[in-house]
Amino acid sequence: MYLTTARHPHDYEALLKKYKKAPNPSNQNFHNKLINILRKTYPLGAFSTRSMEKNFFIMQSKTDYYYYPGYINTPILKRLGIIAGGLQYYQERTPTVIFVDTLNVTLLDLARKLKKRFAVKVIGIVTDNPINITGASKHYSQDVFKKSTVCDAFIGLTTGLLRLFNPSQKPAIIVPGFIDSIDKYTGEKEKYAFFAGALYPKYGVDNLIKTFREFAVPFKLVIAGHGPLTEDLLNNPHPNIEFLGQICPPVAFRLAQRAYVNINPRPIDEQIDLYSVPSKVIDYVNSGTITISTENKEIRNLVGDNVYWIKDAEPKTIAEALRAIDKNYNYWKQRATEAKNDLIKALDNKSLINKIQNLINKI
Repeated sequence: MYLTTARHPHDYEALLKKYKKAPNPSNQNFHNKLINILRKTYPLGAFSTRSMEKNFFIMQSKTDYYYYPGYINTPILKRLGIIAGGLQYYQERTPTVIFVDTLNVTLLDLARKLKKRFAVKVIGIVTDNPINITGASKHYSQDVFKKSTVCDAFIGLTTGLLRLFNPSQKPAIIVPGFIDSIDKYTGEKEKYAFFAGALYPKYGVDNLIKTFREFAVPFKLVIAGHGPLTEDLLNNPHPNIEFLGQICPPVAFRLAQRAYVNINPRPIDEQIDLYSVPSKVIDYVNSGTITISTENKEIRNLVGDNVYWIKDAEPKTIAEALRAIDKNYNYWKQRATEAKNDLIKALDNKSLINKIQNLINKI
């Protein structure tokens, strides 16, 4: 049983059409990939809270292997409805292991009740430091750490996250990301640079936009996502920039496959790197397209220098990288192929399942 805020891919795509701002795509992407990998080996159901709903009465529903509980959409009644729905879901299926998104305190409360009532084992999925989440309160962060003690084991993105969530050194494994087994793109590359993600200055997206507005670069920019810089992109169009708005992960991956180059402009911050891995860089490398990125230690350990690492996220640095790649495109295209092969070896799904099974055996 997988307790999550993510939705079935079809439901998430429908949500994007309904609302301009939707739940974090990185979170959606990570949990859906893990759910899909687990389902290939185990009988697994996903129990989702459906955040972002506006209606007062939310009816229970199902999509394939996803179950969405019904509730009355006020803070207290929503929490009670989700917990009651989770207890009923458990009793109908009696799973032996529960996976829970540790960043959602209601789901942690549900996991605690299930564990107390049915003596089921709980594995926490740790994808971020709650202190780093935009708009998060100190009380929320403290609540997350306190309630995560219900977990018997952890799956974390980085060593730093496991140190934060697992001071008791319960069984744990590091999973920096996942790769999809998607058909290789064999068509002609289109001459654009691609970025998809949260449109925030703190992630270097303002510098990325500035690069294509103010510097002579060999490609145009195709950019997708949501965030504070959306208004700037809409109100100040530029011939070198095509803005797509927010798109679902499969569409973003196809665009990354067709691109001449993919870019991750997030400024280097050792504190952030301790607790996160830019999943978009893993997707970019897996697409087989040349990737420009500021350095991330976890990913560099996987693919070495086969990514075009840049020393900072300044517009001049990004522009120089684009020109260098354009000048030696075939060389970097081969390096991109090597990066993808290294990634596949490191994040093979069979190896991951073996790690997870060993973790389950320990608890």
